[in-house]
Amino acid sequence: MLRPGWTDLKPGVVLMVLALGALSAGCATVGKAPVGAASAATTEAPSPELQSTYDALLARLQSTDATALTDLEKFSAAHPDLAGPLLTLGLARARAGDEAAAADCFQRATRVCSSCGPAWNELGVLGRRQGRFADAEQAYLRSIELQPDFAPAYYNLAVLYELYIPRPELALQNYERYLQVGGAEDASADVEKWVADLRRRVGTTAKTARTEGTP
Repeated sequence: MLRPGWTDLKPGVVLMVLALGALSAGCATVGKAPVGAASAATTEAPSPELQSTYDALLARLQSTDATALTDLEKFSAAHPDLAGPLLTLGLARARAGDEAAAADCFQRATRVCSSCGPAWNELGVLGRRQGRFADAEQAYLRSIELQPDFAPAYYNLAVLYELYIPRPELALQNYERYLQVGGAEDASADVEKWVADLRRRVGTTAKTARTEGTP
């Protein structure tokens, strides 16, 4: 069964899956877990007014307001020390098919926020789509290093190891870790099936190796 990438799990709402949440200095709160600490660029939390403006922009994006993206670009340009808007812009660009612009936004987010796991995860998604599997692997690993409880990175890394860089044992480990850190409920049932399948495959491979005398 073909595994969807994390950003294919909820068509039409992925922009909100990774970008909704509170602004903080350099980062955004993503899903249930914070992206990370403040970046070196700034150590002050944004004002309530700034947070309110950003929340309103996200709501407009979710409602497919035709002018919301332009206004978000202006907001990001006015506040270049915030990674949240850059991440949201990158997701929007990726959804529109402009992967070069998306990558630029994600890379800028990683520079603004030195511990921005979701931005590295999205760079991994782009790398996988473009066939740069080694780059995707390193980006997912970096995301996990920065934010060990960020479930999407484990999911995407598991898919990469199962389908693109055949390492079933590592795919199994990362699917299991995805479940442990609280992956999306609507995906967990499928992942549990894939885990059971991989356990059988990995077990069969290990048994064959022992029979053939492979260390």
